This record gives sequence, structure tokens and C-alpha cells, in this order.
Amino acid sequence: MELKFSNATKMLRQEVRRFVDEEFRPILNDLPDEIERYHNLDPKNPELTDNVRPHPIKIPEEDQQRLRKKAKKAGFWAMGVPEEYGGGGLNLVERCVVLEELSKHRMGLYQAGLGVIELGPGLTVGEPAAYLDNADDYQIKEFFQPCIDGERQSCFGLTEPAAGSDPRGMETRAEKDGDEWVINGTKHYISWAGDSDFIILFARTKPKGDDINDHGITTFLVPSDSDGISMRSIPVIRPEYPFEVTLNDVRVPDENVLGEVDGGLGIAKQCLGESRVLYAANSLGPIDQSIRMGIEWANNRVVGDEKLADKQAIQWKIAKSAVDYQAAKYSVYHAAQRFDDGEDIRHASSITKYQTTETLWTVLDRMVQIHGGAGVDGDLPLERWLRESRVRRIGEGPSEIQLKTIARNLLKGYEDPDPLPLN
Repeated sequence: MELKFSNATKMLRQEVRRFVDEEFRPILNDLPDEIERYHNLDPKNPELTDNVRPHPIKIPEEDQQRLRKKAKKAGFWAMGVPEEYGGGGLNLVERCVVLEELSKHRMGLYQAGLGVIELGPGLTVGEPAAYLDNADDYQIKEFFQPCIDGERQSCFGLTEPAAGSDPRGMETRAEKDGDEWVINGTKHYISWAGDSDFIILFARTKPKGDDINDHGITTFLVPSDSDGISMRSIPVIRPEYPFEVTLNDVRVPDENVLGEVDGGLGIAKQCLGESRVLYAANSLGPIDQSIRMGIEWANNRVVGDEKLADKQAIQWKIAKSAVDYQAAKYSVYHAAQRFDDGEDIRHASSITKYQTTETLWTVLDRMVQIHGGAGVDGDLPLERWLRESRVRRIGEGPSEIQLKTIARNLLKGYEDPDPLPLN
């Protein structure tokens, strides 16, 4: 399979790159880092404010609204949403291009579009078709269309304290009571929960059986202000904190069931296939930018009358990083193109998620080392990217789970180890 980018895709990359360089960077360069640290947080207060975070996570509201108008005029809004719902209908390769370019700024790993340029606005991930394909007219009008229009925000409630990598261990339960469901349980490490209007929540609707394919998990659309919901923030290694969400006798109507009862894990899998590729694409920008920073630093830094660039140890770090970057970037677009060709990418998405997030961590560690003390100085984005990259080896399925999946597929003959068979 030969990777080819159309002229339209190349132009899309150029326009997004221009927007980042001309619109984002001037604002980001003026944002101050706050001096308060994690110990100032009140763990009982779910409403965190920006002044208790070590780095900015948002741009000022007036800047966001001003740039959002420009982005919408340029067609940079709801780009991954199907055209029938008012979106741009970008394919997966094009969405990867957008996320790759959007991640090339210091807030790019977790706030790539800054609420200005969006693939699936308010839908937590860039593959809204996974929700829209399963939603009825009421759910689209009440929940999803307002997200697409930028009026509402959702969050993805799958992970639990005892069910992280394997959702089949889910303990949150939903029991039918007349025309309502009563939900009890706890969700853990839920991104954006504090800002969400509703939770795309997964709960067990029947006991776990012996049949591995009979999961008994259902997807619910749960308003975040429902009686019985409480949240607390969880300080983690990155500036944007996730939340623990507790549900105590939370009632939702039967019309809030997304898709089929007991069919929720299928929706989750539909999300995760594309989202892992997009997650990987969003990791490419900091790899690219950090290597460029390392090259510039090595060429200009003089130690003992000798440039760093003349030292073999530095040369090898840069060379290895470039090789790893090329392999990671290929894996992203190879998986995305296979998806756009209608192929099953569950195996390919595991490969690219593992390859790219491990490369992100390794390359950033090398570039921090090349910079020495400056590499861990908050004036440069390297130390922030490095901390955030550590989370990426866990999020969307840990590296070990990806390796387990890849090995299982190969050993059982589900996939050919040759990504470009000639037959």
C-alpha cells in the first residue's frame, strides 16, 4: 500500500499549520504559568480554577470566541462530523493531518484545538459517527447536535477503579425501574467531566456471564447535573486533571439509552478503533517539534569550544529519533488509510497506538537530555510534553494491552505481520 496525499489534503495541512503559527502561537506565548502547585488543591472541590495549575490549559474566553469565528469562516469547525449534521465530513487521513498540525504547540497534546478548531466539538473524541450511528432523532437533537454546534460538552465515562484496561470488569450497574434506569457506581479518570453537560456513560445491565462475547454493558446519556452525581478532581502528572464521578441512585429515562440494551461495548469498540489512531496522530506534533528543537540547540550550543552537534552521542540521539519518528508517522497514516479503504483496523490501531506513544516518550526524553538543564525548565515546552507523554502510554489502552492484542492476533493468524503484502 502506497501512502498518497491528495492536493486537497496537502492544502488542508498548510492551512491548519498557518492558523497555528499565525493565530495560536502569539496568544500562547503571552499566557503566564501560574506558580501555585498541586498541594494547594482542595480534593473535595471539583471546580478547579486555572490559578492552581502549573501550566495554562485554556486561552482567554475573548480570544477563543474571536478565533472560533475565524475558524468557522475558514471551515475549521466540526470537520470530522458527517456533512448531514453540518460538519465537514473529513475522512480519517484528513483528521489525522489536522490533529498532527494542531499538536505543534505547547498545549497541543491535550488541548490541540483550544476550543477553536474542532473535529467533533463537544463529543470528547474525533469520531462522532460512533455516536451518531447509534443515536435516534431525539438523542441527536437533544444531546449531539448541540455539541456539534458548540453549545454543549460531553465526556466519555468508561473507565472504573477496578476496570481500566478491561471494561468487562465493570461494576457500575443500571437497573430498570419502570420507564427509568437507576444507576449506581463510580467512574475514574474521566477527562472533561467537570466541564461536561452530559456523560456518555457505560454501565452493566446484567451480570457478567461465562460467555466472553455476552458483555451485558449498555450506554447511557446521563446529564451531568442529575441528582445523585458527585465529582472530585484527581491531580495527575499533566496540567489537565481528570475526575472521579460517583453515581448514587441516578435516574435516567429509557429514552436516554444509546443504541441497544447490552450493546454498549460495541459502541465503545467503535469509538476506540478510530480514536486510537487519532490519539497517535495527536502525538506526532510534539515529536516533530522536539526534534527540531534538539537540532537547533545542538547546532548553537557550545560546550568546551565544541558544538554539541559535533558530539557523536548527540548525533545518535537525533538520528535515532528521526528514524523512530518516520516509523511512527507511517504507522498512523497506514492505519488511517486502511480505515478509509473500509478495512478493519483494530489490529493496525493497536500497532500505531503502541508505536507512536512509545516513540513520543522516547524522543522527548532524548531531547530533554540534549537540552540538559534547559530541558526541564518550564520556559520550554519539553518538560510539559514529557510529563504529558507519560500519560499517553496509558491512555486509550496501555502499551502492554496493545502488545497483548497484537500478539494474540498474530499468533491466532488473524493478521499478517507484513503491513504491505505484495499479493
